[in-house]
Amino acid sequence: MINIADRKVFAEYLLQKNLISDADSTEIEQLGGGVSCEAIMVRSPQLSFVVKQALPKLRVKEDWFSDVSRIVTEKDCLAFYNQVVPQATPKLLFYDEENYLYGMEAAPAGSEMWKKQLLNGRIDYAVAGKAALALANVHNVAAGDKIIKNRFASKKFFIELRIDPYLRSIAKRHPALSAIIDQETNRLLATQATLVHGDYSPKNILVNGQQIFILDFEVAHIGDPSFDLGFLTNHFLLKAVKNKQWALSYLNLALYTAEVYLQKINFMDAGLLERNTVKTLALLFLSRVDGKSPAEYITAGSDQDSIRKISYYLLQNDVQTYRSLIRYVGQELKIMT
Repeated sequence: MINIADRKVFAEYLLQKNLISDADSTEIEQLGGGVSCEAIMVRSPQLSFVVKQALPKLRVKEDWFSDVSRIVTEKDCLAFYNQVVPQATPKLLFYDEENYLYGMEAAPAGSEMWKKQLLNGRIDYAVAGKAALALANVHNVAAGDKIIKNRFASKKFFIELRIDPYLRSIAKRHPALSAIIDQETNRLLATQATLVHGDYSPKNILVNGQQIFILDFEVAHIGDPSFDLGFLTNHFLLKAVKNKQWALSYLNLALYTAEVYLQKINFMDAGLLERNTVKTLALLFLSRVDGKSPAEYITAGSDQDSIRKISYYLLQNDVQTYRSLIRYVGQELKIMT
């Protein structure tokens, strides 16, 4: 398997594959922000595209390994998103099975990571609405697609990249919650409702004006849709803890996103999905301080303690709706909701 992070090796590869015509006139830039893949931007006179290659060892503090063949899952899921929400995903261009990499079109110049905008206090309901609607559309279509359900039936990478490092790791650190964590983990593993993205977060959504580009599909599997909605809205809660001056806006954005999504779905009872999502979100909230992939911007001990307290409450009490969840979080953060 070639190392695409080696500029000389990668340039020779691109020439051999006829992906570029001249190395001297081609810009090759290593992109940051990911822990599980190498991502390289290629700008040639003919075309700009991004090449992704799976890493066998993820870039986190603790040892965390995963089979590089997950790139095949990512490529196939991107192709499905191209069919269902083409306006919200980059087009798949090519795939190299031998080197566990694929290429996709680059987002337009000036596109920005949604995570960066949110951390800077830019709260855009239009972007959140598009992200919620795109997710609902994919879930609706995939729920009735037998071919897709067969293709993504395996939960191997979901277990390697989410269940073990996020959920089972916090069960070990919080024995008082181990029973409910096991219960919720078993639900996530047993459910086979629709195609779950598995990494649906602001880090993996680029924004260009009012257009969004959804990325990073390597954890895709047939599973429980509460994971995607909980994963996305969890990031708004984390940012409310980090940037308390904008906390109310983040919490309202989480509520809006959930309501847009829940009003759009047609493949299962929205009330049941909402109840499940509250529990899933609480697990993910706790995992971003005590799991293997802690949120890098939650550094204050007081903020970490707030997240633990909120997570315990949501998991140990009968909180069934986003409105109740947001109200409690707002009270704990001492803001009006």
